[in-house]
Amino acid sequence: MRTELLRIEPNVYYTVDEAAAKLRVSSKTLLRLLRFGKVRGVKIGRQWRILGSALLNLSIPEGESEADLLADWLAASSSALREVWDNEEDAVYDDLPER
Repeated sequence: MRTELLRIEPNVYYTVDEAAAKLRVSSKTLLRLLRFGKVRGVKIGRQWRILGSALLNLSIPEGESEADLLADWLAASSSALREVWDNEEDAVYDDLPER
């Protein structure tokens, strides 16, 4: 699939089928997300239109700050980070004075 077909323009309204294709999900999945408010869209008659900027902002939940996202990431990855950074090989650095 060519990348220009997947490009999302923030100021363009997309149909459900167009938006679903850009997100690489089914139209049913996108309709479900619209109904539950996970994706913001406008219903005109019986049809939905989704602004490109709403598609681009899907990765940042509404009302969640960057600090909240970072805290969630740290909580989810703390055990993996501990394995990488707190091991015998790195023990030599444990007693270094802090600057």
